[in-house]
Amino acid sequence: MIETRRYNKPPLSTNDQAELLIKRGLTGISKPELEKFLNNVNYYRIRGYTYCYQNPDSTFKQGTSWQLILDDYLHDTELRTLIFEALSFIEIGIRTQLEYRMSLAHGSRWYEDETLFHDKEMLANDLKELDGHWRRSREMFKTHYETRYDTSVSPPSWMIFETTTFGTVSKFFSNIDSSLSARNEIARYFGFGKYSAKVFVSWMRHLNLVRNICAHHSRLFSRSFIIKPMIPASRPDKWVSSWPAQDRLFPSACIIARLLEICAPDYDFKNRLKCAVRKFRKGQLASMGFPAEWENEVLFR
Repeated sequence: MIETRRYNKPPLSTNDQAELLIKRGLTGISKPELEKFLNNVNYYRIRGYTYCYQNPDSTFKQGTSWQLILDDYLHDTELRTLIFEALSFIEIGIRTQLEYRMSLAHGSRWYEDETLFHDKEMLANDLKELDGHWRRSREMFKTHYETRYDTSVSPPSWMIFETTTFGTVSKFFSNIDSSLSARNEIARYFGFGKYSAKVFVSWMRHLNLVRNICAHHSRLFSRSFIIKPMIPASRPDKWVSSWPAQDRLFPSACIIARLLEICAPDYDFKNRLKCAVRKFRKGQLASMGFPAEWENEVLFR
């Protein structure tokens, strides 16, 4: 067991932070320029991009220039912005299918019907979450509903699910009884059969994690994801030969590219992704799980 100790390092001014990095061997930038950057970008945010250039004692490897770190930071920002934008189409598409197919089959307040779900305890927790998001919402349609209609009953799903998070949406879908036709219709819309819907659920959970990382502007390109997407047993018509690393960004990109063909077929994700990834150095492709010839895969052609 690792012995822990209380964190007691004192706060450092941006001047001291800049001085520390330069003392550790960072080159290619003056202390005033680095301090100016650190006034706008937190030291620990940029540290995520410095680790690969540092020795175990935190000194920088010979010849490490600030430009290398800045390029990684800026390229990651561009990639993260693209991924976040692409995910918005998928999130909206999944919400829409869930709201309407379940409502048409089981009524506007289907989400409160315990008989439609596997896990009643999970449903109770998810309902609290859903209600909390609704109460905090300031959407105009919510105000209209509350001034015109009886609020002693819950709002229809096509309203309330528009005020919740993608994470809550994915939890509700994963808990719906797998025998329900409406659930299978949703899965089928996105290219999954009744027995492969669990792959779709794993994809939603993974994409929710990726979305949250993007939303908080966290480092994306070299990250190892805790929630890994399942590999489909039967490949879609347009897919890739393999995922070299299941916990890296390449599987995320494959899933996004595949789902966008359904949710936003005119969105030019593939070419924009190629442009963004090409800005990284060849040696960095492995940190993202991208195979050397990934652009030639059927999915990305």
